[in-house]
Amino acid sequence: MSPGPVEASSSTTFECVEIYVPKKLEHLAQLYRYLQEKLLDRKQGREQSVAIDGFSLYEVDGAFYGHEIYQERTIVIRILFDRSDAREQTIEEKIRLLGSEVAASVAIAEEELWICHYPQGVAIFRPRL
Repeated sequence: MSPGPVEASSSTTFECVEIYVPKKLEHLAQLYRYLQEKLLDRKQGREQSVAIDGFSLYEVDGAFYGHEIYQERTIVIRILFDRSDAREQTIEEKIRLLGSEVAASVAIAEEELWICHYPQGVAIFRPRL
């Protein structure tokens, strides 16, 4: 079976931010609810919030040294922000607000919350129907 026709749109550049939170059952429902609210903020155009353009969750196993050596499964929340939206806060402001909100509402009892940031290009392909 040969693939159908595909239309390639132009590439889009996103700011990609990853938040690392220990995988604990009590975090999951709060985390998912928080992320859904941020998507809804984008849809409804709420500018007082850190609205996101998308997210994905995945798990990693690892270890890090804090007050002790932690060996645990971690949820990585990858969040995308459309870089072309110039009316928004700077990426540094978004990271600071996201970190504060997640630390205060989801990961309250954790020693640390890690956030990584890097730009990411995305090529978008759409099947022609």
